[in-house]
Amino acid sequence: MHCLLNRRLEWNFEKTTLIQNEGVRTIRRIIFGLLVISLFFISVLIYNHQQQPTVEDVFETTKNWSPATEEVYLIRKIDGEWLTIFRNQHSVMIGELKQNWFGLWQIRDETGGESSLSGTYYPPVEDDEFTWGANGATEKEIVYYFGQIINPRIQKITVFDEDVPLITSNGNRFFFKKVKGDFDSLLPTNIKAFSKSGELIHSTIPNTP
Repeated sequence: MHCLLNRRLEWNFEKTTLIQNEGVRTIRRIIFGLLVISLFFISVLIYNHQQQPTVEDVFETTKNWSPATEEVYLIRKIDGEWLTIFRNQHSVMIGELKQNWFGLWQIRDETGGESSLSGTYYPPVEDDEFTWGANGATEKEIVYYFGQIINPRIQKITVFDEDVPLITSNGNRFFFKKVKGDFDSLLPTNIKAFSKSGELIHSTIPNTP
């Protein structure tokens, strides 16, 4: 009887030990799995943050916009910011591409909203020298001036008498200027277009030299 009791105690002890060992192995497998998932997730984040924006990113971030994006003219890093120029059925727009926490590229304005910085109408009318539009970020006191050059004679654009670098892509030419100040205080808008020889072709304020 005493031997039988000892055997039962030994068997219960061995069973408990097996259960405990199995529990430890299960916990180790869970921890190992979590580490693998974490490392994979971190590697994906690092990879995403190393990628430059693409045309597909622009279509993806604007897929719910109406009207839908039809063409992406360019994606380029200008003055340290990734900018894209794209159009839908009625407008040509310029937007800033920023990466979110996951490293995905999205069009965001100065306030973090899903919006372009500025835009102008499309298509241009027959007599247009250039098209243009302006949009202000009230909280930041910044105004964005953006336009598309139509007349091939135009070789120089000034905004408030300051030269603006022309942005070219596949035969299309644009200009973009970020001006510090309140939108209303920057009226009337003074944009001028000149030929290569310096001839004034068009001004948004008539009869200005």
